[in-house]
Formats: sequence, structure tokens, C-alpha cells
Amino acid sequence: MIILAIDTSQSASVALVDTDTGSVIAAEQADDQRRHVEFIGPALASVLAEDAQPELVVVGIGPGPFTGLRVGIAAGIAVGQARGIPVKGLLSQAAIAEEFARSAEGSPAPASEVASTAADASGGPVLIASDARRKEVYFSVYDSADATLNAGPFVAKPAEVASVLADNGFRFDTIDEKLGRGFLLYADILGASSTESITDPRAEYLALAAARELAAGRELREPIPEYLREPDAKATPVRESSLK
Repeated sequence: MIILAIDTSQSASVALVDTDTGSVIAAEQADDQRRHVEFIGPALASVLAEDAQPELVVVGIGPGPFTGLRVGIAAGIAVGQARGIPVKGLLSQAAIAEEFARSAEGSPAPASEVASTAADASGGPVLIASDARRKEVYFSVYDSADATLNAGPFVAKPAEVASVLADNGFRFDTIDEKLGRGFLLYADILGASSTESITDPRAEYLALAAARELAAGRELREPIPEYLREPDAKATPVRESSLK
């Protein structure tokens, strides 16, 4: 299957992936975490100029900051409507878990083979933490072997992460694999990242994670953002008229 994947939960990225072969046809990645709107249009135009045509759009649904996250989701829905193809969502940190699992496997295998190999395997927990602004992190626990979600996503201050994990059956001090921008920003509290090169969700791994889910018989989500908290901007309350 050819999947167009878009993620703007942290830094923005777009990719076109042939999940039957595990090959990335085209990919664009932004280094700037705040210029999602300026990036997404040209990146999509570049990726969609390839001869391969997407059969499915997968968007990262977060968690992520309100404004950036909805840029990618809206763009994905627009492409899906224009081309008459389905649009589905997947938690963005699944892309980081997928990248880590594949780096451990050392092979760009098709999703069907990866899912089959991982079906009987169970790895250790991988803690993923992303920048949530407001001096907080979004975090989840995934399985290192098959990139399945074990707990989360959550949002909390770095000093509260261990407590939230304990409430959900995980001990922070026994998790060896720690990935994501959150560990780069708050290394003094959370400790260092175990793989600093894996920082933000990348669209190509989001596509491969989605294909893994489908190959395992699991359905993808609807493209509805996972904010975990209320947006900073609030609607202006309607004042009651004094005229009767």
C-alpha cells in the first residue's frame, strides 16, 4: 500500500511510503517546530509530485500543541477529499516507537513481515517524551519489539512523570530506553535520551507504524486531534444584553 503520512505534532514532516516493500518514496522534514503552515504546502507539493499515488492518508493526531497539530490534520483531510481516498489517524509517538523498533531490527522490512515477526515477541518498555510546552511533556510507554502502546499518552510536568507511570504499573527507574525531545529538554529531571538521534515523530515511520497496525488486524483511529488539555486560546464569553 502507498501511504501519504503527515505529522505536525512536533517538527513537521511529510512522507510517501510503499509499505509493501518498506521503502520511502519521498520525504520532507522541517527542523523548525513553529513554522508548520509555511512548511506543509510546499512539502506536500514536492512529495505528491512523485509518480506513485497514495491509497491512504495517515495523519499524526498528537498529542501536540493545538495550533501546530491541527495544521497537519487539516492538510491530510484536504488531500484525502481532493483525491477521494480515506484519511485515518494514529498517535504521533507511535512513529518514534516504530523508528526505534526498526532500528533495533536493522532492516526496512515490509510491515506485514514485521508484524508477523513481532506477533510472538515481547520487548521491554520504551518511554517516549515530547515537548508539551508550558514546561510539561507528553509521554507514553510503548513495547520495544512490536511498537504497541502500553500506557498513555499523558501530559505532566517532568517531575511528575515517575508518579504518573507508577499509577499505571510502570517504574520509571527500570525503563532503560528513553526517547524523544522531552529528554533533551529536561535531561536534568528525566535523565538523558538513550538514542539522541530519535527526537521527533517522522512521517515515514508514522506510515510504517500505521501499516503495522493494519497488518496486525487493528483499526486506525479517525483523524481527530488528541490534545490532552484545553487550548491556550479561549472563546470570548457572550455577554448578556442589558436591554430587555
